[in-house]
Amino acid sequence: MKKALSLFLVLAMVIGLCSFAYADEAKTYSFEIVSKGFQSTYWQAVLKGCQAETKKINDEAGYEKIKFNMVGPDSESDIAVQVNMFESALNAKPDAIGLAALDVNALNDNIAAAQAAGIPIIGFDSGVPNAPAGAVLANASTDNYAAGTVVAENLYAKIKARIAAATAPVRVGEINQDATSESITNRGLGFIDKFIELAAADGYKVAVIGNDKYVGDSKGEKAAEADANVIIEVRVPAQTTTELCATEAGVVLNQPDTIAVFGSNQVAAEGVITANETLNVCGSEDTQIIAVGFDSGTVIKAAVTAGTMFGAVTQSPVGIGEKLIDLLLAVANGEAVQDTDTGCAFYTAANIASDEIAPNLYD
Repeated sequence: MKKALSLFLVLAMVIGLCSFAYADEAKTYSFEIVSKGFQSTYWQAVLKGCQAETKKINDEAGYEKIKFNMVGPDSESDIAVQVNMFESALNAKPDAIGLAALDVNALNDNIAAAQAAGIPIIGFDSGVPNAPAGAVLANASTDNYAAGTVVAENLYAKIKARIAAATAPVRVGEINQDATSESITNRGLGFIDKFIELAAADGYKVAVIGNDKYVGDSKGEKAAEADANVIIEVRVPAQTTTELCATEAGVVLNQPDTIAVFGSNQVAAEGVITANETLNVCGSEDTQIIAVGFDSGTVIKAAVTAGTMFGAVTQSPVGIGEKLIDLLLAVANGEAVQDTDTGCAFYTAANIASDEIAPNLYD
């Protein structure tokens, strides 16, 4: 009798443990993802990455292990709209939240509320800089500062001989859609800092003028405008639209001493291209203004292929979406996570169709 009872207890424990393991394995995780917007194909590509990785994980699990809801304002200028969306995400009580913040200061109270509720946050793309300590556990994004240096290296190599041959200061424009988001500011500052470094190594002085944020936060030894060999002029529109970026780009392209211009994201780069449709001054020849951009999309790819834009840096937005889902799942499981750099590459008409570049381009 005792033997039978003992065997029964052992079997009951095994069944109980198996049931517990199965229940744990069969858990469905719910994630809320708040992006900076849906107005560009870039964010649609991030969404595709989230969808692809979710499908892969669910297929491997054999059931709906992950479900997510991704939202974003119509415009990257709609800070108040994003704040409301984050509040709704918080109220949904998800297992974790993904966030690409338009303005961290506007979101800080709600981020603190998420932290108090024990809801972990994973940043993506621009991330969540200066958030309350410990609230954001990791970020999935391109290292935007490093990506800005990649643009500077490739552009400087292209225009170096023109700087050397110039008998008067030359101008390089930088068009940034804003001066608030981490991705844009880091990218713009990375470009400026690397350009100053490269020019200084060749004995040239660089002045930085225009937007106060970029002038003030850029590093390196900056010269007075009157003493400079190269003037980097940074322009930021009042709102984040292609049309207003085109207006700012047009001011730079109309300067007689401009030899190059950089549009630091899809909106800004398309603004440069739009401005050039009227002025027709950009191209890949030494007698033209050398335009470079950032991101991909139909308009930028066409301009690079045609040679109107010399080149651009592409991120991997699909990869950002995939890594975001992986990080959200890991943090929801209580695993340690860390920032993940999803990389970038510079492409021109010569390599746009290569195996290295083509998979990272999006429309």
